[in-house]
Amino acid sequence: MGELILCNQNMAAFPYYVEEAAIGVYSLEELSYYICHNVYLLRSDFMNEDLCNWLERELKLKDAADALREIVRKGGTLSEFVTCLLSQSGYCDRMQIAQIAQQIAELEHKSEYECSKIRADRYVTNGRYAAAIAAYRTLLANQAAENPILVGNVWHNMGKAYTGLFRFREAADCYRKAYGLNENPESLRECLYAYRCLHDDDGFKNTAAECGMTAEEAAEEAHRLSELSRTDEIRQFEEQVDGLFADGQEDEIAGMLAEWKDTYRKNCRI
Repeated sequence: MGELILCNQNMAAFPYYVEEAAIGVYSLEELSYYICHNVYLLRSDFMNEDLCNWLERELKLKDAADALREIVRKGGTLSEFVTCLLSQSGYCDRMQIAQIAQQIAELEHKSEYECSKIRADRYVTNGRYAAAIAAYRTLLANQAAENPILVGNVWHNMGKAYTGLFRFREAADCYRKAYGLNENPESLRECLYAYRCLHDDDGFKNTAAECGMTAEEAAEEAHRLSELSRTDEIRQFEEQVDGLFADGQEDEIAGMLAEWKDTYRKNCRI
């Protein structure tokens, strides 16, 4: 899963398959690791008999399995179920378990639409842009009767995902639709920024005018966006790249490009 996990309890001969992440876990510690790093992906169907049976059959944790079954039988919440499960492994301390339970409890008081948006937003945070876009499209296909501002925020965050993939044309379209629903100035700014990245002056000017900006306000926004492209970090990066070319360090340049390509491919995975 990306880092070494010390497992002090039994290892399963057959893994438990976590469908949401398409992975198999072989120990309670691995399962706890998954929960801790994917809280927003957990749904109520995580509380299921298959998981309880796996704990009892593969890990020989009958008491834990029975305790989890009892929570399900009594109609308990997902936060109760996860708290009980994490308490069995020792992977998390009490404070961490309480924080995770609180995060889950907050989701339990939101609509399914809101929870799905939060999960999609988590994909963006983790750089899984293609997965986020797929999740947002599902949300937008089922937006009937939803708050327009919330739907606008879905469009906005899908614009973020497209930006992460350098697909600025699609990003601009998403931000424009977002602004039409949420009227959030940030959505308009991001839309204009996407047009700047495309070097599309007509798209910039037309969108600014359509959204009620004066020519002076549009010019000020263009100047502000130009300043954002001249930060110290960007200058330092440009100097570093220029230095590599000047010194003829082809191997290092090739390695940098290969790393960027690998990162981009990962971001495109569903």
